[in-house]
Amino acid sequence: MKERLLKKQLWDMIRLTNTNFETAYKPIVEIHGLTTLQSRVLIAINEFEEPTVGNVSKIIDMSSPNASNLCKKLERDGFIRRTRSSRDERVVVLKLTEKGEKTLHQINTDLKILFGPIIEKIPEEEFETMISGIKLLNKLLSQLENAVKEL
Repeated sequence: MKERLLKKQLWDMIRLTNTNFETAYKPIVEIHGLTTLQSRVLIAINEFEEPTVGNVSKIIDMSSPNASNLCKKLERDGFIRRTRSSRDERVVVLKLTEKGEKTLHQINTDLKILFGPIIEKIPEEEFETMISGIKLLNKLLSQLENAVKEL
């Protein structure tokens, strides 16, 4: 029974959640000349103390060479700056430029303006239930990931 629920409902719900998130988020970042993946890179860079291509590739679940190419494009477009680490020349450190910081700030502002009123209408208890459910889902997915690593 649980296996059927996992296959039919959980996978479908995860896919639908990803699709709905992408559909809601994509138009906002596109206004600023970014794809959703590029915006995720900017967010990751902003959240790390010393972000590297390796860190970012793990966060966005992308191979390091692909993440590196994505970062090169963001650098050409003026959103980030890439430099070699002084401690290890193999490591590329990433930093948001002023344009990247302003763009990320504007995206956050746009999200608050557009989605804030909708989110505010959600009762606190319902919101906490959603967060709790997502935490439980991530716990399950981590266990599944660990099972795969043990192969």
